[in-house]
Amino acid sequence: MIRLHPNYLIIKMSSGEQFPCPAEIITVKIIGEAVSWMSEEVVKNIAMAVLHFFREEQGRDVVSVAEFSEVLEDVLQSFGYSVGDAVPPKRKRLVWSTDINELIQESEGELELAMYQRLRSEMKRLLKSTPDELRFSGLRGCVKRVIHAQRWSRRCQTLSDQIVAFMRECLDAHAASNCSLVVKG
Repeated sequence: MIRLHPNYLIIKMSSGEQFPCPAEIITVKIIGEAVSWMSEEVVKNIAMAVLHFFREEQGRDVVSVAEFSEVLEDVLQSFGYSVGDAVPPKRKRLVWSTDINELIQESEGELELAMYQRLRSEMKRLLKSTPDELRFSGLRGCVKRVIHAQRWSRRCQTLSDQIVAFMRECLDAHAASNCSLVVKG
């Protein structure tokens, strides 16, 4: 008879099929997505605890998925994880909205230079709270105010593109997490 690897159990499916499987793999499969917020070391320790229970305390190598799940639930609880919390708690999406046009009203004198400075400092301030999304509105009004234009022109479009590119650079430079940028006219 072939000797079973020390970290393996023979898993018995409800269909009667049996196959050798590492305890860590079956642990990861049962825990599911919650594995992504557990450290690798914790997952290994949990798997080894379940393996130890069946091998050393029960003297068994063949275990059904239901039995493995039941013991896994107990071990998770002993490690301080609630089985009801198998999925990490979702945090509300944090979205900040700002009107660019209002942002530059405070610095009416040197509009273009002040606009970039105010925009950078506002983005840095908002990004400190690690939002999921930054929304900026009023781009068209801001551009027309800076250029002193009555109607939208090619020059307006060029400045608009430059502002959006600047905002993307600020986002890349100062975002600590994955954050979306939405800029509306």
